[in-house]
Amino acid sequence: MLALLAMFFAGRTPWRELASLPVVRMLGIFIAFLILHALYATWVVPEISYSDQLSTASKLVRLGVFCCAVGWWLSVCPRAIPGLLGLMVLGLLVAVLYHMPWHALPEIWDGEMRPRFGIPENLSGQLAAVGGWLALCLLIGIWRDHPRGSRRNWLLAVGFAAYAGSFCVLLFSQSRGAWLAFLSATPLAILGYWLTRRPRGIRTLPWQPITLAIVISVLLVLGARDIFANRFAGADRMLPVAEEAAGAVKPADSQSGTDVPHRASSAPVDHASATAATPTPPARDTAVSSTIDTTIPGNKAIGIRVRLYELGVEKFRERPWLGWGLDSTAALIDSAKLDLAGERHVHLHNSYLDALVGMGLVGSLLLLTLFVLVIRELVLAWGGGIISTASFWALAGCVGIVLVANAFDSLLWRFEYARAPQELLFGCCIAYALIRRRERLPESSG
Repeated sequence: MLALLAMFFAGRTPWRELASLPVVRMLGIFIAFLILHALYATWVVPEISYSDQLSTASKLVRLGVFCCAVGWWLSVCPRAIPGLLGLMVLGLLVAVLYHMPWHALPEIWDGEMRPRFGIPENLSGQLAAVGGWLALCLLIGIWRDHPRGSRRNWLLAVGFAAYAGSFCVLLFSQSRGAWLAFLSATPLAILGYWLTRRPRGIRTLPWQPITLAIVISVLLVLGARDIFANRFAGADRMLPVAEEAAGAVKPADSQSGTDVPHRASSAPVDHASATAATPTPPARDTAVSSTIDTTIPGNKAIGIRVRLYELGVEKFRERPWLGWGLDSTAALIDSAKLDLAGERHVHLHNSYLDALVGMGLVGSLLLLTLFVLVIRELVLAWGGGIISTASFWALAGCVGIVLVANAFDSLLWRFEYARAPQELLFGCCIAYALIRRRERLPESSG
């Protein structure tokens, strides 16, 4: 807010430069859509007022506007970008040290306790994944560019400590979505860095820090094997039960119910679950979710998410073009009377499904266009030599982690402390876009 307020005293230059970016112009169209869409949502769900719909929509607006404000100030001082990203990682680790229940550390390693660190566990996992990747990028840069000596050794020690700390937080978060985001985005970013370094004259990618980071990760994973055992307990029962429910619907279509009891009796579920899945399920997707045993700790979160995903797809099909309104998701979940193991959920644990249900295809395509334009600006800045190959893949890896993690939870716009790191990451992309246009301006005028 202070950065945005300070822009009002910087004259017309910030607004004129930002207005030249396609992503900012698209953001203006998206904001206008959200204002009108909130009015439409009050007609779809009259129980929710226009102000409530607009308040939820404003969270997306703030994310976009603050990205622009942060991006402009970083474009004025681009040397602050590495320090600011490092400060973000340091802030996460300091918060972890402050909130860590040290007396319960054995229970945490055994997977019996899931610490919050002052924020929701899935969010701490996403931030830890971003922090681990940035720490690894820092290690690669120090190993490659810094001259040998005691100062280099100290910097490497700090980098390895930051990586190990971030990876521990990633493990302790017990967020399978964050694990998958880190496991998928990090190797792809390293591979992309390795494949693109030579055409741009970059020196050989040092494999020593990467190898040491892998060794640290393997040792920590082995030490925290009980966490994985608890989070994936009952995974061998998820697929057979889903196949059982799908098979229970098929005989009803073929007018032959003889196979249903046989399939139900062979599935590894209790008698009550098998009985509920066999006779006449109302639909295929309902049968699948009704047989998931949420009493198993490893399956509870997955079972709840499956039910929420089914509801989201059903509601999206009812209103595919404009959706129900961004503030209507909680009401839709409550009205569905789903069996969520006694828990109350206000979103669908998937940002993209939340967008489809809330804004329909029209709003979701506008949001997707914004993401594409932001990434396009980063690619153009790299192609124009504004950003180095190492910095490009560092930011690309962070953006990839955020986008993958939001496919398993709704962290894109709902929480202030989730938006702030994203405003820094996407703001960096906008900053490099502004710098690229400033360097092109003298050429065009000449």
